[in-house]
Amino acid sequence: MKIKALLARAYLSRAAAKTHSSSLSLPLDFTDKALLVLLPSEQRELTVVKQVLPDITTIFGSRNVHLLAFPGTQVESIFPSKGFRIISPGRSVVGWSGLPTKAFLERMRAYKFDYIFETNLSENLFAARILLEFPEAVRFGNMGHLGLPYLNLEIKTRYLRDRRQIYRSILEVLGNLANNIRHMESIPRSDSVPEET
Repeated sequence: MKIKALLARAYLSRAAAKTHSSSLSLPLDFTDKALLVLLPSEQRELTVVKQVLPDITTIFGSRNVHLLAFPGTQVESIFPSKGFRIISPGRSVVGWSGLPTKAFLERMRAYKFDYIFETNLSENLFAARILLEFPEAVRFGNMGHLGLPYLNLEIKTRYLRDRRQIYRSILEVLGNLANNIRHMESIPRSDSVPEET
């Protein structure tokens, strides 16, 4: 297992060195944007992610949301298929090192995602490799788990054990990066206010 993990990290480092992420521009725009949610592999976390789907649809809607299951996990009975597109690969898409196969990466490249939500709360090398396939996307998740360059928007949350609140606080910050900045831009600057006569 240790050899596999070392090789996987070496492959990730090589792929990361070839990846040049686009700059993050604010405010964020969610209009007609496609979102990929990288689902966790743990059953407990899958159930919690389901609970925050309404928060996700509030920001992105449901028409352009794809849910990518960890290979081999059964999520169809957990997540509603109506309004969401579920990508549920088998274990055959996982290579010897635990990373996605080249064929699966090519399949994923056919999709065009503007945002990617990494919901794993512990290290997931398979998900990390998927993140690197979309350098133009805003890739966001919990701060301190994967780190740059896998995520280009790491969000710190004050919640440590409440998984649902962790996910909700991440989505809240994401929404604020659009709404609050627009609000601030609408406030007149002090040098533009006419002086009293």
